[in-house]
Amino acid sequence: MARSAGFRRLLCGTIAVAWALSGRPLLADPLRLVNDDYLTLYENDKMSGLGVEVLRQVFAGLGRDVSFERFPTKRAWMMVVRGERDGMVATSRTSEGERFCSFSHEPIIRDKWVLFVRTADIGKLKFSSFDDLIGHDVAIREAVPEVSEQPTVPPELWSFLRQHHNMVATNGTLASLRMLAAGRVDYAVASLAYGMSEITKMGLSGKIEPLLSRSVKEEGVYVCFAKARVSPAFVDAFSRALKQFKQTEAFQAIYRKYFP
Repeated sequence: MARSAGFRRLLCGTIAVAWALSGRPLLADPLRLVNDDYLTLYENDKMSGLGVEVLRQVFAGLGRDVSFERFPTKRAWMMVVRGERDGMVATSRTSEGERFCSFSHEPIIRDKWVLFVRTADIGKLKFSSFDDLIGHDVAIREAVPEVSEQPTVPPELWSFLRQHHNMVATNGTLASLRMLAAGRVDYAVASLAYGMSEITKMGLSGKIEPLLSRSVKEEGVYVCFAKARVSPAFVDAFSRALKQFKQTEAFQAIYRKYFP
């Protein structure tokens, strides 16, 4: 308990200095963050999930109120681009996004993106090289215009699939997995942790599995703060607070809850 109190006092002191340097008051309006389904859950009109729980803890330590809203991917991003919200809960860090986003210096977690296939196709479909995908449809979350070319796959894979006309763009990971389960595509790209979680919730365990021999991409998951609404000083303070919180047992408990 004493360690937790000390952690909160340290964070409050950090944010007080940051806001003093930025010339903004400490007791500002609650930050309004949006997200799609990445590292978040939405049940009974309430948002939860690893990203939301971690951010609630960090913002509480900073003495700042925060609210969360869930929207489809494109709409959520456009609200940040237009300066209607303060940022995104969890996203990939891209050069396109840095035009209007200040990303947290510290990632919430590091994530691995892999190819999923139907269990019946294990042994028949593989992913040792791009050539294994020729002649097979691959479901990938579509790009968000003006935000990112395609954060879920490397540019070389994106170009390869377009060249061979076998990329099927979807509006999100859930749509990709549903198409795979229905036999409309042969592969689906998804976050390993999130994909496994959603497969369980959809009752598809034993029907869809990840190919673990090779990952599509491994990257950090960051918080995006809208440059038009959030000061660089606050982003710095938040990043330090997030890094410290990740070293606590409280963070490990949240992580184990969602990724046992």
